[in-house]
Amino acid sequence: MLSHALQDSGAPTDPFLYRAARRGSLMTDHHLYFGIENIALNADQRAALVAVLNELGPLNRPQPSENNHRRVRLDGNAAIYQALWNEDTITVDTFKARLGAIFGIDPATITHAANQVTFSVRQTAVVTFSRGGTDYLRMVFFGYAGDGNWPTREQSRVEVIQYLKNNLAEWE
Repeated sequence: MLSHALQDSGAPTDPFLYRAARRGSLMTDHHLYFGIENIALNADQRAALVAVLNELGPLNRPQPSENNHRRVRLDGNAAIYQALWNEDTITVDTFKARLGAIFGIDPATITHAANQVTFSVRQTAVVTFSRGGTDYLRMVFFGYAGDGNWPTREQSRVEVIQYLKNNLAEWE
């Protein structure tokens, strides 16, 4: 029955190829976690940013863990997102362009500083975005160091779990 439905739909009949075709490019899609922390955004800026981030990544995949979902820190100033992301969506330059569009500013005026931390095993890039000498927000790519060596979902999960354990009072 399933094979017949797949053939009728034009999708590949091999189950692995069907999953890959349904999911998108295996070269650019990464199932991982990233975090965002408000440092100095006002309430309106934070709400605008959250609205855009909540729409990144897929929202209606048959596999629920691939859909964009988040966990918000108790104070509401940070969130951890998990989904199947396209790497073009989460580069520093594309994120700067997105910030510029959200806030109506020239992305070239946004600077950033990147640090590497290790919560468990893999290095994690922590990027702080600034403008005019003020740090406004921080982004954390759990298990990704910015070197093109993307983590698996499990590797990213291990890093975010250790981060949450290290910061339990802020998140629980």
